[in-house]
Amino acid sequence: MTLILIYLLPILFMLHEFEEMVMLPAWIEKNEKELSRRFPALRSKLSFLQSPAFGIAVCEEFVIVSACTIATIITGNMLFWYICLLAFSLHFVAHIIQFFIIRKYIPAIVSTVLCLPYCVMAISAGQEQYSNVENVLLGVLSLVICIANLCLMQIVTPRIYKWIKNKM
Repeated sequence: MTLILIYLLPILFMLHEFEEMVMLPAWIEKNEKELSRRFPALRSKLSFLQSPAFGIAVCEEFVIVSACTIATIITGNMLFWYICLLAFSLHFVAHIIQFFIIRKYIPAIVSTVLCLPYCVMAISAGQEQYSNVENVLLGVLSLVICIANLCLMQIVTPRIYKWIKNKM
């Protein structure tokens, strides 16, 4: 695998997250009533996506992706980087599904489309390192880690933000 594919993961991750962080608050404000009507279970999640706690969650994810990338560059062991890549790619699948369900622009869809060729190339190069069974298991593992981390961050980051706010 070329080093450029490894180096690009944290860069593309942040470009994607910047689209979400910049566009989400105004987009949610404009679409909140429709989203709440169509998807009542999301109502409680919308405030998180507009809050500084979302930025803290993005920071935590960036630290993980960057640490795994640096570890891969130093050690040559791709396992944790590859899991991050798979989680990043599955995250894009979720955005594509959201786009088709909502049927209009969603913050993240532009960077998702732009990053898909990278994901295909990097996964194609990375999957050669593992058997088919290992690739499936790593995909499932990355999905479980991604969901668990998302749930944990929705609980922890508002508390971290509250603590920071109280210390200022």
